[in-house]
Amino acid sequence: MKMHCKNCGIKFYPSDNNYVGYPYGSWRNKGQAHTRVFHSRYCWEEWTAKNITAYSLWLQGMGNNDTTNATNNTI
Repeated sequence: MKMHCKNCGIKFYPSDNNYVGYPYGSWRNKGQAHTRVFHSRYCWEEWTAKNITAYSLWLQGMGNNDTTNATNNTI
């Protein structure tokens, strides 16, 4: 599958059988090829650094899977 890096636009070819593209997960579970949107780890990190405010807000909006509010209020 042909993809273009979301940071620099370079063409790359991830597939479910290789480690091309980021993020790809762990060595046991590489993840699906269509979820890899950066051609290199450097591009992934550079994009994250450029968009850190939006990225942080998105992550904070996801919550922390904690179903009790007691742990959040004791600090």
